[in-house]
Amino acid sequence: MEFSIPKKNILDCLNHFQSVVEKRNTIPILSNIRIMCSEGKELEITATDLALELSESLEASANVSGGITVPSQLFYDIIRKAPDSSNITIRKDEKVDLVYVSYDESKFSIPSLPIDDFPVMDVNELETTIELESIFLKDLIDNCKFCMGLDESRQYLNGIYLHLSKNLISTVATDGHRLSKSSLTKDFSSDFEGIIIPKKTVFELSKILEEFEGKVILNFSKTRLKILLGNVKIITKLINSSFPDYESVIPKANDQIMVVDCKSFSQSIDRVSTISNEKFRTVKFDVSNNVCVVSSFGTEKSLGTENVKVEYSGPAFSINFNSRYVLDVLNIIKEGKVKFYFSKNTAPTILESSSIKNTIFLIMQMRA
Repeated sequence: MEFSIPKKNILDCLNHFQSVVEKRNTIPILSNIRIMCSEGKELEITATDLALELSESLEASANVSGGITVPSQLFYDIIRKAPDSSNITIRKDEKVDLVYVSYDESKFSIPSLPIDDFPVMDVNELETTIELESIFLKDLIDNCKFCMGLDESRQYLNGIYLHLSKNLISTVATDGHRLSKSSLTKDFSSDFEGIIIPKKTVFELSKILEEFEGKVILNFSKTRLKILLGNVKIITKLINSSFPDYESVIPKANDQIMVVDCKSFSQSIDRVSTISNEKFRTVKFDVSNNVCVVSSFGTEKSLGTENVKVEYSGPAFSINFNSRYVLDVLNIIKEGKVKFYFSKNTAPTILESSSIKNTIFLIMQMRA
């Protein structure tokens, strides 16, 4: 096998693979990427960790077709350090397990493992297909991904739940302390059962959506999901579990409404929470007539407070939050007015903003 390709083209592609390949693997082939070259100009590069497979097609000048596997990190570093104007030539010696990489006056030989050992994920019987514009899928993912769980004992929380109901396609994520739900009005020919997309896949998809514009095709079953984004293909296992009944935890009677400016309120919380205990990051809101006193306690009786003008005319109350949870939501909203819907009991607080339509955020309050 032999082909040539400009450095920029192959490096842009390899950048997508670095977080897919695990740095430490007990299975040596999983540290490699597979490069398939067909006669003409088609090149396909693939990486996998057995749960997630990422492939990308690009153009190259192929002299001899074939396939190789090369150590992902080593190959990436060689290409990355080449001069920007370089044209990279890759050649496989069929007599020995070596791949030769050359550009300008530089030449490298790197080890190769048998291409037949490279695992390929099964995508048979993917019965459901939906199509979305990339900008809409990006919003659905980015508005929820920060709420995904970390608990290995509750795998069903460690991802994003994608489902369809009442002509709304929705994404939901929760770690048990906070929740985000984002929806998009979309007509599909048929309903489909909800799927839970694993966290690693969510992050990889989100990164690719940053630079991709166009239609995204999602093809899935109960156990597998294939995503097509132009020249990029993602195949992933799904979390085989049931997502909790999240609708039951969304309060219906939060009638104490506080309206704040997103940016200034975020800055106030950030300043005051500087003093908070690193473990709990507690911030307290004392809300009364058009004023919210934001305060936080630290070690050795340290205290920070700030008075913030808000729109609120109900009865006075106090409530505690993890400051990071509130700031995460405000950083997603970024600008405009934010409505806080508080409850008279211990129900979660709802946050909404016209800046992000069809999205709600829930945050559990902390005990004093």
